[in-house]
Amino acid sequence: MKLQRLTMIGFRSYSEPAEVVFEPGVNVFLGRNEAGKSSILLAIQAALYPPRLATEREPLVSEGSDRCQVALEYSLPGGRMFRVERDLVAGKGSIAECREGTWHLLATAPGDVAKLVREHTGCDEPLFRASLLVRHEGVEVGDGSDLVNSLNERLEVLVSGSPGGVSAAKAVNKLETRVKELSGPRAGLVVAAEAKLREARETLERARAGGRRLEAARPLLAAAAERAGALEGELAEAQAVLERARRVAALERRIADATAARAAIDRVLDAGAQMSGSVGRPLAPVALGAGAVVAGIVVAWLWSVPAGAVLAVLGAVLVAFSWFRRAQPAAPGPDLAELTAERAARGRDLAELEAELEQAAPHRLDPAELARLDARAARLPAELKEAQRTQMRMEVELQALESSDLSLSELEDEVEVASSELARLKRKLEAMRLAQEELRAAIEDIRSGVGPQLAAEATRALRGVAPGYAVALADAPGLAFRPAWADGEPLGRRELSDGTLDQFYFAVRVALADVLLGDLRPPLLLDDPFRYADEERRRSLHLML
Repeated sequence: MKLQRLTMIGFRSYSEPAEVVFEPGVNVFLGRNEAGKSSILLAIQAALYPPRLATEREPLVSEGSDRCQVALEYSLPGGRMFRVERDLVAGKGSIAECREGTWHLLATAPGDVAKLVREHTGCDEPLFRASLLVRHEGVEVGDGSDLVNSLNERLEVLVSGSPGGVSAAKAVNKLETRVKELSGPRAGLVVAAEAKLREARETLERARAGGRRLEAARPLLAAAAERAGALEGELAEAQAVLERARRVAALERRIADATAARAAIDRVLDAGAQMSGSVGRPLAPVALGAGAVVAGIVVAWLWSVPAGAVLAVLGAVLVAFSWFRRAQPAAPGPDLAELTAERAARGRDLAELEAELEQAAPHRLDPAELARLDARAARLPAELKEAQRTQMRMEVELQALESSDLSLSELEDEVEVASSELARLKRKLEAMRLAQEELRAAIEDIRSGVGPQLAAEATRALRGVAPGYAVALADAPGLAFRPAWADGEPLGRRELSDGTLDQFYFAVRVALADVLLGDLRPPLLLDDPFRYADEERRRSLHLML
């Protein structure tokens, strides 16, 4: 990969349009402080790996400028030319390829642009900062997780020889993501399948319990129906018995009424017979009045006139009243023939009632039994209604149970399907975990194979600058390096000077670029990394480059 051209506008100190054309070999930028030397390297970095956050992009915009754009043209081995453009204010970008003098747009989506840049440079931003971009304030390689992942992926691409950048580390990450999807504590597919199986089993158990209730409900429904029928029969019988008993009582009342009416007729007939036996009107009151008049006269004559007058007047009044009564017509007496016919009719009715009573007599009830039966008949309708309601409720429940019983086989099939799915997911999870472990072991083998090569290459570069020291692998997972004596022995408590430590890390960076990115031959971007080097070591570092 060779840089060809860089254009900037509104980027840091380059508020006006500026262009940098790169020459083959080493390009050196000299200038005073604040001249814009570091801005050129930052513009290259921004073109390849733009800041993700707006707060990171804002410091790159020139003071007072409303736009900030960079464009970088580069070529790959084989002569293909590409141009990547970034608008840091709008947060947009694109990448194009030059074909026969014309730029053809390849991608504008951030992910697609980043993928192509990664293929062209052979690294992502963490590996770029750790190997290709060397700034005076950040010579140390570092060991962040993002850098470790980048190193892993690049190592595996080199070992697999895949031109598309297929990485075992990515495969491990995908497997880990898939394993989490399968075994996640909350939303994992296995957990969901277990929950589904548990729900299906609970539903099946409820259905089976419903079936058991169904078996128990059928005899209960039969008993409820039998009780309702018995109550209906009892009510009908009680009503019939009460009706016959009431008829007997009504007959007895009618007989009593008829007997009383015939006795009254007999009394009237007897009185009429006595009245018809007497002749004329009695004369005793007339005689008594006349005697009183005579006696009054005698008393007035012999003893006292007033007393005799009173007695005589009373006698006269009695005589007058008696004659007046005799002059009145006699009141008519009862019609004895009509009464006799009525009495005969009453007698016939009474005979018929007595005959009917004789036939109904077996249904006679004493008052206490009649009252008890009457009270029972009054309670029976309510009991019958409750029994019918219970029967209806049990029929509805039985119907519901019967409908659920029809899907019992389907529920059993659901449980079987859920069990099979859970078993399949568990087998898949186990297989993915095994594959993940195998891939991790393979990655570790790759690290252990490439690590010594990196240490040897870094030692070769470091000995050209500081012959007394070497680069050794640290006793830690992944790719970690430590300074050592030239024979590989640990330094112990000895600490390197700032200048030697910078040179140690610079040698590691050069080794990373040579070993990991040598096939792509990307450029090294150095921003005064030798500030702590003396003149002799500075010349050695220049020779290394």
